[in-house]
Amino acid sequence: MTQQVVAQAAGIATDMVSRLENGHYSSPGLRTLLRIAEGMGLTVSTLLPDVPSLDQASPEANLRARLNTLLHRVDLDDLELIVEIAGTIVARRRH
Repeated sequence: MTQQVVAQAAGIATDMVSRLENGHYSSPGLRTLLRIAEGMGLTVSTLLPDVPSLDQASPEANLRARLNTLLHRVDLDDLELIVEIAGTIVARRRH
């Protein structure tokens, strides 16, 4: 389905579908998710990523999930700083 078809079926703006698809809008409301799922003939759960239960996930997986959640909440300047810090840590461990 094209973004325009999804937007029309869900009754939302095409640019909203584009931003969601491209990761520029990562926290849509439940109403938006419901409209998109209904418009596409899917359940909301099929639109969401599979995330292991925190009780079942390894400590490493929990940390990676927490980091990923935080990364989606920072602005571009902070994201660049985080990448620099991570690069420094990785380079330091190689020596």
